[in-house]
Amino acid sequence: MLDKYRDYFDIDPEYFPQINEKVINNNPDIWKKFYPHETFVKLLKDTVSVLSRRQKVSIWVEGAYGTGKSHAVLTLKKLLEASPEDTKAYFDKYPDQLSNDLYNQFQQLKTGEQKILTVHRYGSSKIHGDDSLVFAIQESIQHALKENGMDTTEAALKDSVIQWISDPLNKDFFNSLLAGPYRPTFGGVDADAVIANLNSFTGDSLIELMSKITKVAEERHLQMLQLDADHLTAWIEAVIQENNLKAIMFIWDEFTEYFRNNMRSLTGFQRIVDLSSSAPFYMLIATHDAMHIFPDGDKEFGKIKGRFIDPICEISLPDNMAFRLMGSAMTKKEDPQILKEWEETADELCDRTKGSRKLVMQKAKISDKELQSILPIHPYTALLLKHISATFDSNQRSMFDFIKNDRGDELKGFQWYIDNYGPFDTNPLLTIDELWDFFYEKGKEYLAHDIRSILDYYNAVKDQNLSSDHRRVLKAVLLMQAISQKVGSSVDLFIPNVENIDHAFEGSDLDQGLAGRLATEMDREKILYQQPIGGGKYQFAARMSVTDDSVIEKLKDQMRKKTTIELVEQGEISEAITLTDALKARFHLECASASDLKSKANRLRNLESSLGNKLMAIMTFARDDKESVAIGKMIDELLKDDSYHITFIDASITPLGNDLLDQYANAMANATYQKGKDNDLSRQYERDAKDILKKWRQRIENGEYRIYSKQKPAGERATTQAALYAEMTLINSTIYPLSLETGSAVPSSMWDLNAVKFGVEAAVAEDTTKKGVFSSSNLNTRLENFIGEDAWKHPNYWVDKPYLLISKIKIEVEKIIADEFKKNGRVSIRQIYSVLMDKPYGFMPCNLSVFVLAFVLKEYAVSSFTYTDGLTNDVMSTDKLRLMIDEVIKLQNTPNPRYKDKFIVTMTPEERKFSDVASDIFGIQRNLCTSIEQTRERIRDKMKGLSFPIWCLKYILDTENLKTEKDIMVELIDGFSDIANSGAESKKTDSDIAISIGALCIKHEDASVDLKSILSSAKCKEGMDAYLHQFEGGELVKLAETVSDNGQYINRLRKKFDADAANWVWNKETADQKIREVILEYRIIVESNKVNPRALTFDNAVQEWCTKCKTIRMSYLCAENYWNDLKGFMSQLYNIKKSGSLPESQRENFLNQLTLHVNGFISYCSNQLEIFKQACSFYLSEFTDDEIRDLYQAIKGNDVFTMERSDYVNLIKQTVNEFKLTRKSMQLRKLWSEKTGTESPKKWSEQFKAPVLCMVPETEIEQARAAFDTLNRNQPDAGSIDKALEYLESAGFYDSLKDGKARDAAFKRCIIKNYDVILTDLDDVRNYLIRTVGSPYSWLGLPSVETKLKEMAQAKYDETGCDTALEKIDSMDVEDVKRYLKQLIRGNMTVGIEIIKDN
Repeated sequence: MLDKYRDYFDIDPEYFPQINEKVINNNPDIWKKFYPHETFVKLLKDTVSVLSRRQKVSIWVEGAYGTGKSHAVLTLKKLLEASPEDTKAYFDKYPDQLSNDLYNQFQQLKTGEQKILTVHRYGSSKIHGDDSLVFAIQESIQHALKENGMDTTEAALKDSVIQWISDPLNKDFFNSLLAGPYRPTFGGVDADAVIANLNSFTGDSLIELMSKITKVAEERHLQMLQLDADHLTAWIEAVIQENNLKAIMFIWDEFTEYFRNNMRSLTGFQRIVDLSSSAPFYMLIATHDAMHIFPDGDKEFGKIKGRFIDPICEISLPDNMAFRLMGSAMTKKEDPQILKEWEETADELCDRTKGSRKLVMQKAKISDKELQSILPIHPYTALLLKHISATFDSNQRSMFDFIKNDRGDELKGFQWYIDNYGPFDTNPLLTIDELWDFFYEKGKEYLAHDIRSILDYYNAVKDQNLSSDHRRVLKAVLLMQAISQKVGSSVDLFIPNVENIDHAFEGSDLDQGLAGRLATEMDREKILYQQPIGGGKYQFAARMSVTDDSVIEKLKDQMRKKTTIELVEQGEISEAITLTDALKARFHLECASASDLKSKANRLRNLESSLGNKLMAIMTFARDDKESVAIGKMIDELLKDDSYHITFIDASITPLGNDLLDQYANAMANATYQKGKDNDLSRQYERDAKDILKKWRQRIENGEYRIYSKQKPAGERATTQAALYAEMTLINSTIYPLSLETGSAVPSSMWDLNAVKFGVEAAVAEDTTKKGVFSSSNLNTRLENFIGEDAWKHPNYWVDKPYLLISKIKIEVEKIIADEFKKNGRVSIRQIYSVLMDKPYGFMPCNLSVFVLAFVLKEYAVSSFTYTDGLTNDVMSTDKLRLMIDEVIKLQNTPNPRYKDKFIVTMTPEERKFSDVASDIFGIQRNLCTSIEQTRERIRDKMKGLSFPIWCLKYILDTENLKTEKDIMVELIDGFSDIANSGAESKKTDSDIAISIGALCIKHEDASVDLKSILSSAKCKEGMDAYLHQFEGGELVKLAETVSDNGQYINRLRKKFDADAANWVWNKETADQKIREVILEYRIIVESNKVNPRALTFDNAVQEWCTKCKTIRMSYLCAENYWNDLKGFMSQLYNIKKSGSLPESQRENFLNQLTLHVNGFISYCSNQLEIFKQACSFYLSEFTDDEIRDLYQAIKGNDVFTMERSDYVNLIKQTVNEFKLTRKSMQLRKLWSEKTGTESPKKWSEQFKAPVLCMVPETEIEQARAAFDTLNRNQPDAGSIDKALEYLESAGFYDSLKDGKARDAAFKRCIIKNYDVILTDLDDVRNYLIRTVGSPYSWLGLPSVETKLKEMAQAKYDETGCDTALEKIDSMDVEDVKRYLKQLIRGNMTVGIEIIKDN
């Protein structure tokens, strides 16, 4: 047996789920398969009535998706064109539906000399306005004429346009328009490209191109390029007359979108359909639900409807026809064996569904054979499939699409089903729940709102502990409820009651009433409820319907009162228009409704100055026609006021409408009502409400707009978003005619601001390769094209090609720079950019502005120009240009009051020469020598590195081999000295000095080379040494020789210059001062070396004095009144020790004091005790001179000499107390040592391997322990020492300490205790305890000692003790043993228990 249904049959590849243009073109005979049902027969009769002129009107065909209306109108066209034989064959094929009388009438229309021209056009979404409508009709008629070999001599608009543009004079004019204001509209193409496109484009592409041409024609008053409805009807009449046509039948399928796009402007269409009243031209339009597009009572729509047969022809698909079409799609496998198996399988499946089959056959009026042909589709599922397409707002889902679609898991249509299921599955039938994925999960966005609101309920409750079978039934109930609601409960079989639910699952795994019981369970669980539907009947329904209607109505009223702007914000309607690229950068766009339009306009007017060169725009929305009219009037008033510079984009011509508003109010009312009751359901209703508003947004996106501006106060109609953007571009180019947007196309990234570095580099180098967003792989959007081939890599492009956009910008920039250089020698980058921001350029903060600004300034990104911000200077470079452009462009977005202007600076030849030689001589990067000020600072930095002033070089010129004369070299050296020392007495400015240096070096080329050759640290040092040998008789050199510093004096002088590295150190006068300071230091070294160890440097000398102070144990401040003649010198020493240095200001005084008192200080250092005894006499009265000497030596600290008076007094008190304490502690230790011969009690215990406390009478243990602990401590307190002395001086245990027997006895008594009969070897015990416990001093009373002794005793007992006890027992008589046991158990419970346990 075969496993899957696909093994038994396939889907006919020629089965088309829907008829569209592609199917029509690829299958010319598809019309012959169309079944002429009742509604099609009406269409044939209406056609006969119209073509015979009994009714001088056109025909309107309406039908839901999936009803076959496209197939029907195609079949009509083909019948009108068919040969008599094909026509007869079609009528004969369906004799029950098509009568002979109808055939005769129909055929009679086609006979005779006059022919009927049939025209067929499919789709109208691109038709916006009369121009494209008129052109589309004319183009389609002309195409049909050519196909039928008829006369087309009456020129059509396209031919006239091609002929006009091809004329050389006209072509030049048209090219100027294409290169100018209409460049954005046509994308930069020329007239030849337009002609080529007119000849090659078809369909929507051709219509769009012609719409652009007619726009140009209208704005430029080119009548020869225009065609209105009146001219079209005249042209049609001429075509009919010249070709002797009986009629033209213009069949336009899928015409619904035309009404959506043009519902406000149907005048042209009305004139065209009016033609049928006077000429045999008939429109046959086919739409889907177009009647609901127009508001009730719309007069214009009423007029149009009156031009068509009434009632309109509604194409519907009879139930029986739907079943036949489904069955015809399934082609059985031709293999006899497989066919036989299928017949058997089909019979078994039929037996499963007897009840439901009977009901469906009665309803659909079909035979059992026809119903069997659609297996494995369940009869109920098939009937529901026929009606389901009516629930969709587009042709995305239909019965035919479900059968034909083969996109597998993506959509889960019928072909997916037969690939995955077979007759032996648990459920062998395609039941209603199997439609869920295709029509809801994968198609919910296309569902009509009222249907979706029911089906959405599933998501709100599916997670409420529902089994998979409950979910299947719930899906079926909701689908049945939705379809039942759509068809008005006219099909009883769709009402989801127990009976129909059971029938819907008959033959499945939920048979035998299980499905109905599951539905009833969900009713009890309050997931479904039984909704009364009249006549005592009920249906299961989603519980969302269980509401308080009066409350819901009140909530609906509240929702309807929401303001338009609230609806716009909630539905994000403003996102219908998304400005991109240049328009996004240029326009500041806000949204408004009738209620806030004026206030928004006022606010924007007040904001205008802060928006810079942005253009202001307001997009308006309306909820209904009344608001739309009010908005139009307000816009008119605002434009009459010259103070409003605002563009108005009126989208209110596509209002929300009452239908969508009611749907929204209903969804939001239910969402509010369910909040807190069923939050999941409430959220689902909120999503539904947003989806409804989303439909409004989509209508606006696909609708039309009217743009009002100062240039066009009457408004410009834009039938598409592309047309809207083109109009906004035109407004922009009118205000900013030389803006970057008017240039050729560039990548979208050029309108962002995120790559300044790459942009400047690419522009300056004229190389966009590997420059990120500035590199484009699209040849049409390369920046080289934007600049233009006549400017890219052409040095003087603005002179040679001044008409280029980039040249016009460059000429403006050059004018600004020339003026500023002439006036100030520099130009501000902000000044340049401010001009370019203004009209007519309108530069915006974006990558393209960066690129273009860098391109026109690239000639200044070189070292012959310099950069400055007023504080720092540098040579101009690409990087500096990047910095300048980056900051100034970002200012447009983020103003910064702290921003400092950046300038490009020009220089004189002398100034440039000065910078060049300074860079060369001092080894400074040339890009750092960009101004006199900056070069001066760099020279100073370099001079500091030389260690000695540059003027020192003058003292070695006689010894150097130079080309330049000495006086010239002296002048050059003095010039650089002066520039470094701008604070000198010279009245010359920095600029004067720099120009002098530059002029000198221009005149004497070798001077700078010679100076460079001797400019080094070594040469400057050599020059300074030469100068020192002559300075003040060479005193410094002589002092250094006395100190024997090995020539370090010059290094000491160099450190002076390093320490004082400010610019004023470089003049000779200051240098002399520094030399004198070093001479003073060396004099101090010489005098200090008479007292302290020999020092070689001044710092060593000072350090030696600090070290000397550490030997003084007397506080300077405490002895302040006792220093006598030394006071002044000691004060100097105090300060030196305190600070660790000898300040420059005190050195002269220190030298004087030292010279006067050197001998007195040496004398004090040899005997410090006398001043100590005078200053601290109060604390020393109880001590002898020897003790005072010891006490003085005990004073601790390295900084005693610099101690505060109070701190020193406290130190003396502490030292005295410690001295006294040390005397008592020594007395205590001496006593112990004399009595015991050991250092301490701990040492005695370790020596004799026993705790000394064992030797003390029991009554003295605690007193002895305290005394012993005091002796054991390193620093006991005074009180403990006194108590220890008191006890130990009167203690009586000293003799026993020396007695070995006494020690052993005490050890047994205090430590071994009862174990002494077992542990007889005392030394063995002592050594064991030392190993296992530690120091003997702490053994007394230590628990671990008891434990270890017990372990040791147990071991000894186990070895020999037990045998000894047994021997003793054996030697005792029975009575002694009994008596002993009795005594033993009275005091030993363990032994007693053992005796009791022994049975």
